[in-house]
Amino acid sequence: MEPQKSILFVCTGNIFRSLAAEQSFKQYLAANAIEGWRVASAGIVAAPQPTDPKTLETLQELGMDGTRHEQQRLTREMLTEYDVIVGMAENHIAYMKSEFGYNYAFLFNELATGEKTSIWDIEDEVSDYAHNRQGVEEKIAHTVRSIHDKIPALFESASERFYLFKDFIDGKVAHRHNGYPFITLDETPHSIAFMSIDIPFNEDGHVLVIPKKRYFDLSEIPDEILSNILASIKKIGRALNVDHGGYNILLNNGFDAGQYIMHTHFHIIPRRSDDGITVEGWAHPKISLEDFVRLNEKLKRQIEAVS
Repeated sequence: MEPQKSILFVCTGNIFRSLAAEQSFKQYLAANAIEGWRVASAGIVAAPQPTDPKTLETLQELGMDGTRHEQQRLTREMLTEYDVIVGMAENHIAYMKSEFGYNYAFLFNELATGEKTSIWDIEDEVSDYAHNRQGVEEKIAHTVRSIHDKIPALFESASERFYLFKDFIDGKVAHRHNGYPFITLDETPHSIAFMSIDIPFNEDGHVLVIPKKRYFDLSEIPDEILSNILASIKKIGRALNVDHGGYNILLNNGFDAGQYIMHTHFHIIPRRSDDGITVEGWAHPKISLEDFVRLNEKLKRQIEAVS
């Protein structure tokens, strides 16, 4: 069976944290008879060096063999070859942004526990690591075991955030965790629409329209596919207006905009004047004429630069 899903763990040397994550993820897949995943790890430096014996020992105690692991350095191509990119610490996320312009990597703990915290390297937490072998070994054992124990939660989170919509399209028909059926409301050659289970109180729908192929960002969607999506939105909007006075179209594009599922999707929310839904919830401070003109000029330059 050809892998349909893929994950890459990234740390600094690729001999400790990302190695433990790769081995633990593979072990979890095997133990649960889960197929169709490609799993690997890499380091942003990956200077040739042996894996610490304590790392190998701890992996072995947990039922894994890291002795045949080969270091590899992270490349731009890897970021395009894998769907889910996981940095073990903040500096790995920052490196991928600054070196490769890659903005879609998650912290390991962010996926596993919902906390944007790092799993730090040995020298970050054992200040006298050069002379404190016991402290180093305790740090290694604790970190490897912690990574191993968090893998089930990370697997569930990554599966939902990256593959929930793909699973719908591929025929896994139940909404995860609750058994509600996936029902196609509208379909074009490149898009599909269905109802979310997150329905506003006292309303009769909250429809999602998505491209059949997964794109992280709106800017990645080809015009032909986007035209299919917009045609579906128009059709559904006309249908909703039979019983409603209007509807909102929402797109959460990017982490800072609240995007949770990493598959671009448009929300269509039917509206009534008394439904209690608040969409425009930001403050409107007064802006001076000079600042208004300056901001327009700045945006115009930016738009021309990306055209």
